[in-house]
Amino acid sequence: MKKNLLLIIILNSFLILSFSSNLFAKKAAIVIDFDTEEVLFEVNADTRNYPASLTKIMTLYIVFDYIKKGKLSYDSQLSVSSVAASRSPSKLYLEEGSSIKVRDAVNALIIKSANDVATVVAENIAGTEKEFAKLMTEYAINLGMRSTTFKNASGLPNRAQLTTARDIAKLSHALISNFPNEYKLFSNTKFSYKGKTYKTHNKLMLSYEGADGIKTGYIKASGFQLAFSAVRDNKRLIGIIFGGDTGSQRNKSLKIIMDKEFAELNKKTNNNKKEIIKKEVKEVKKNNYSIVVGTFKYRNNAEKQIKLIKSKYPVSTRDKISNIVLIKVSGKQLYESRFENFSKKEAYTACKRLKKYNRDCFVRL
Repeated sequence: MKKNLLLIIILNSFLILSFSSNLFAKKAAIVIDFDTEEVLFEVNADTRNYPASLTKIMTLYIVFDYIKKGKLSYDSQLSVSSVAASRSPSKLYLEEGSSIKVRDAVNALIIKSANDVATVVAENIAGTEKEFAKLMTEYAINLGMRSTTFKNASGLPNRAQLTTARDIAKLSHALISNFPNEYKLFSNTKFSYKGKTYKTHNKLMLSYEGADGIKTGYIKASGFQLAFSAVRDNKRLIGIIFGGDTGSQRNKSLKIIMDKEFAELNKKTNNNKKEIIKKEVKEVKKNNYSIVVGTFKYRNNAEKQIKLIKSKYPVSTRDKISNIVLIKVSGKQLYESRFENFSKKEAYTACKRLKKYNRDCFVRL
């Protein structure tokens, strides 16, 4: 009863606020389990809104990807154009003709949310910010962010630059999954550049138990946004909130939701711990085989393969758990489409059946 009452209060607060303003800003929120990607809480998660500085999460994602591919290094120098230098605050006030190292640019984007630095990154990678925005949108499509269009690297106002809370949750999940070492930078609370120290805008991270990132955002048309991650008892949750009226109200609302979901997960774990252990002891020995039906560069392609196999070959996958597993092959990260919980005999039979239809399949123990 208490759980339902709290949920009703949270939902009502969001929905009432959604219609209390004539601004475009929409109230939205989503919380997902990082490990399973299960949606634990959502309100207006597919309502499109301006991403504000949450845009910089994608800018950073591309920087990390370029470093991984050897196209950039942390010591690479990025030149500052007149266009970049003219960007409105928040900014580092970089001067035209100067340069900034990638390492400093990354910290400036994460902690200071510097708009001039975002344009510097965009121009040095793609020539112009317009071309970089096209690249950002391509990355978004590959990550399954189907409701997102980017028009600049910073999140400064642009009526065509739109996203959803669900898409930002996907982006946050992808960044943490694909760049775990780089993601550690998001836990930094300050950095120094040319003798000046800048402190994080992410105030909730300073007070919330288990918090380790990731990014705040604000423009007048969007309200106060936050993408957030926290880990408790080895369980990570990602929370996204859009359309806060103030930074404080935004933080308080997301804290309530995150606390509720952590409490619910802990309750479920405690209630089911003995049953799960007993079940695993009995079943893991018997049904610990998986079949792999495809390996892909992008997660959304792996998801499509799971859906295809389920729909076309239900006999082979009935009552089996589907899963996308991140693996490394020759230093590259790939996604495997798997079905799990097979006995050895079932796994080989299923693969044999799929191969008759010219489908790739092999067995994993």
